[in-house]
Amino acid sequence: MSKTVRVAISIAISAVFLGFAVRNVDWGEALQALRQANYLWMLPTFPITVWTLYIRAQRWRVFLHAVRVPAIRHLLAATNIGFMANMVLPLRMGEVIRPYLVSRREGLPISAVLASVLLERIFDMFTILRLFGVCAILVPVSDQIRQWGVMLFTLAIGVGALIALMRWQENLALRAVRALCTPLPERIGGAVVGFVEGFLKALEMLDSASAFLRAFGWTLYLWAVISLIYVVALIAFHLPVPLFTGALVTTTIVAIAVSVPSAPGYIGSFQLGCVLALGIFGVPQSQAIAFSIVVHLTQFVAVIGAGLYSLWTENMSFRDVESVEQTGGAEARG
Repeated sequence: MSKTVRVAISIAISAVFLGFAVRNVDWGEALQALRQANYLWMLPTFPITVWTLYIRAQRWRVFLHAVRVPAIRHLLAATNIGFMANMVLPLRMGEVIRPYLVSRREGLPISAVLASVLLERIFDMFTILRLFGVCAILVPVSDQIRQWGVMLFTLAIGVGALIALMRWQENLALRAVRALCTPLPERIGGAVVGFVEGFLKALEMLDSASAFLRAFGWTLYLWAVISLIYVVALIAFHLPVPLFTGALVTTTIVAIAVSVPSAPGYIGSFQLGCVLALGIFGVPQSQAIAFSIVVHLTQFVAVIGAGLYSLWTENMSFRDVESVEQTGGAEARG
């Protein structure tokens, strides 16, 4: 897929999300909400956001346990640069850039490092969907939302069971993938098989109870710290929302929204997630969009700042990042 097509798709997705997010906004009310916010409360969101990147790097070490444990400085630099790339490049291309950086720095096979990122996302999805199920129980919502919560919670359990089965029956899983890839062109089929082999290698961390518990603990810690950002923001905007459940619901729904590949910086998907989440608590759409703009901006600045720092320490430039996007994406596709 060409860069032009990727950009067009990402802009289209974000435009649709943003359209839904702002369709009933009274911009006068939104500006009033922005004027009344206490921005001193937003200052802690900058270090908190940077801290989440460090947590992600530490957790990534655990997921790479079965391959080789890289130096934390390389993982942190790749995480900072990768998440910065998500802010400036379309379709979450940072998810390809950061594993490629680690693969190049540490001499690890790209398939195994990409597989560790997929394992990260599965842990995140499992946690987010369980949180969504908990939110549907704790918060008075419509029966339809509660049904979605139960369904997504069940999906999380099913995904977890499938992963456990793949690890338990590794040879059977590989034979099945090879059989499914037989009709495909050799280049494509070989890339798929190589990726699955790397993923199964990453799953070896499940054999270690301590590694699994550490990965699970880091994941819970990560999402607790992310929720803290929304706690602070709710206070800053004086919103009549319960801090604990409000932050939990907002964290969950925004995470689901931004998981969809979209324009750089999750524009549109982030706003829609905030509007949907705060709407559950009766927050007017105009106040919710003002809330989303400020929280989004603070996270954008913090992530870009961390990324620029790592570019400087790694003696890299934006042109290097674009080069990694092209070569890393090509290598990841086989």
